[in-house]
Amino acid sequence: MSKINLKMMSISILLFTSYLALTFDSTAQDIVVEEEVVIQEDSELTLEEALVIAVADNLKIKNSFLEIKKADNAIWAIKTRLFPEFDFSLYEAYHLTDEAFEFKQGAFGDFPIIGPIPSENTSIETTPDFTTFITATASQPISQLYEISLLIKQREIQKAIYDQEFRARVLDLTDEVKNEYYRILKTQSMLEAQNEKIVFLTSLLELVNRDVEQQRLLEKDSLEVQARLARAEYKQFKLQNSLATEKERFNKLLGRDIETPFTVVPIGYAAPFTVSVQDAEEIALEQRPEIESAELDIQFAENEVKVKKSKYIPEVGVQFQYIANLNVELLPENIATIGLFAKWDVFDWGRKQSEIAEKKKSVIQAQNRLDEATSQVLIDVNSKIRDLEEATVLIGVTELEEIAAKENLRVVMNKYKVQDALLTQVLEAESSLEEKNSDHQKAILDYWSARANLDRAIGEN
Repeated sequence: MSKINLKMMSISILLFTSYLALTFDSTAQDIVVEEEVVIQEDSELTLEEALVIAVADNLKIKNSFLEIKKADNAIWAIKTRLFPEFDFSLYEAYHLTDEAFEFKQGAFGDFPIIGPIPSENTSIETTPDFTTFITATASQPISQLYEISLLIKQREIQKAIYDQEFRARVLDLTDEVKNEYYRILKTQSMLEAQNEKIVFLTSLLELVNRDVEQQRLLEKDSLEVQARLARAEYKQFKLQNSLATEKERFNKLLGRDIETPFTVVPIGYAAPFTVSVQDAEEIALEQRPEIESAELDIQFAENEVKVKKSKYIPEVGVQFQYIANLNVELLPENIATIGLFAKWDVFDWGRKQSEIAEKKKSVIQAQNRLDEATSQVLIDVNSKIRDLEEATVLIGVTELEEIAAKENLRVVMNKYKVQDALLTQVLEAESSLEEKNSDHQKAILDYWSARANLDRAIGEN
């Protein structure tokens, strides 16, 4: 295709399904369970179904999703600091001793007409009793709102980084599932080819035994075919074991019981896949989680510099306070105040300046990581494009070789039936066809593996 048809509109169906499954509500869980039952009853497992199951049941992806939800909680926790803070305290005390308050003559003043207050030294004594102190405070930060908004942005950037980590895990799992699926297909196709070989050798053995009975061939010829048939049956048995092991590993990758039976659906060779290198590079730089994460790291580091600079701003706020003193005769029973409070760290021995310098260096490091990630992504994309181009060319070559080998075997077999060809020629033609058929099937599956690797390289699910 002239342009890579791989741009994500928002998130692919695969990602949407994973989000749905990971919300952990009962409805989503019911959907996943029902889907699994259908897939288990139908032994055919398509690649798309395998991808959905893998993403929905993978524990690492579930943990990545939980990191995103934790980030939401952290963002709201910081946002609450924008609102007034309310404190309430209650202190109930019982006097174990008698308190005496001494007021000297004239302690409250000496007036011309009235005279001194009190007029003489006065002692006021209390008796043991309960005393209650109630304090209620409401504080609203003002100058700190700027710093709090920066902290909120910091958490939002961190959540975006977790989003990219989630996408990266999905991409890695998707790539792994695809390659394992193609590996099973490769083994299955080799097994099918081996089955065809056994059928052919069994039929050939009947012809050879007939010719031995008619003394047109020697017993050694029959033994040679029998040996080849036995070798083919052993290889068939070995491939069956390999296929069983690969299916168990694949079930484990999908998070299912390893004994779950299934068969993979063969994938044929599609039309030639052409890629514009420039388009692939642009899409990769837009979609690869590594690039997104590196760009977010720069934003995170730049925001940290702003947070440190905000420490120079004095802390200023408004505070309302109410105090109730019960059973204390000498103090007002109710006191209510409102005012401003301020705090300023005037001298810190250069601590803030050093912290800002440290964070600025972190910005430079983040920019360097972005440049490095960009180069690595472009190298990866170009390498995967070359692999795909090679795989595409190889399919055409192996297809022609397979057609030629089939025609050669057909001709030699017809000649052998009319005694115009030797048995060795038939066996050589059959071995050549087996090799070319295997090469062609391998080339097709290598092509799809190359397609999967390219999808991963450009950040496509």
